[in-house]
Amino acid sequence: MPKTGDSVIAHLKGREKLLRPLGFTRQQAEWITLACLHSGLFTRDQAGAFLRLTRRTAQRFVQALLQARISGRPVADAQTVDARRIYRIFGKAIYRELGLDNVRYRREASIEVMRRRLLSLDFVVDHPDLSWLASEQEKVACFEQLGIGRELFPKRIYTGRANGRGHYFHFKMPLAVEQDRAVFTYIDPGIGTRTELDSWGTAHRRLWEKLRQSGCRVEVVAVAWEQHLLDRAERVLTSWRGRGITEAEQEAAMLRQAIADTDFEIIERHGGFDAVVNRVLQVEEQSASTNGPGMIDGFHLWGSLRCRRMGVPLSEGGGDIEG
Repeated sequence: MPKTGDSVIAHLKGREKLLRPLGFTRQQAEWITLACLHSGLFTRDQAGAFLRLTRRTAQRFVQALLQARISGRPVADAQTVDARRIYRIFGKAIYRELGLDNVRYRREASIEVMRRRLLSLDFVVDHPDLSWLASEQEKVACFEQLGIGRELFPKRIYTGRANGRGHYFHFKMPLAVEQDRAVFTYIDPGIGTRTELDSWGTAHRRLWEKLRQSGCRVEVVAVAWEQHLLDRAERVLTSWRGRGITEAEQEAAMLRQAIADTDFEIIERHGGFDAVVNRVLQVEEQSASTNGPGMIDGFHLWGSLRCRRMGVPLSEGGGDIEG
């Protein structure tokens, strides 16, 4: 959670400081930046939880944002969704300062989209220390630095785009990459069916496979605000979860990379080219003879208390995810 002084939320990357010249306090700038990066929408309870404010202080905080103006234009407005009060940050100048000119969060959206955005932000609020990749550009850059090509990224081609251009990671759900694991969140707004979760998994499957081959653990978090949605997700994620990547498979992945990179030092250390190839083939044969590694290494279930104000017990296969 934020402390006095500069933000401790690493994935903001100091962007909140860009808003201070516009007249916002440190707390306001920090919260606006977080909300703009992940949803464009928020509730009073979310702001209060993130900033550790009392209910009354949180209300004053929100009212101050509603009254804020940039060049005479309002920064945010209030609306009612699902019988609850939510707030939308739509000031164009704010998104421009944050380098989010192309983000559509400032526009009005459907109920389904708004629910998904609120749930996304709610999960990030409770897990601020994970290394979140907040934008499409950050996600692409991160995986390319890991040596993964764009042909493995989820991608959507939008109607009217020339030359087949589109957006990567178009689901716009929170994604964090740590040193040895990647955390993908699936946000269920409670309107669709399990088919959407299956489609989301299919879109990520090749990326997950590449990550796991490199020794990176892949975890999925299902986020919802109703228990039956988490139960449905648990059944699907249980079928995706494999036995995990073994040490032998991690070794084989390293040896395959050594061959691709012509890394003679590693090859010779493991007995020469023929020995390395034989070892890789042996591990692949052993892996194929088992039940397979599955699609993911583990999963978690997370119920949003602030969005639904109800207790959501976590199943044994899930549990909260640690930063």
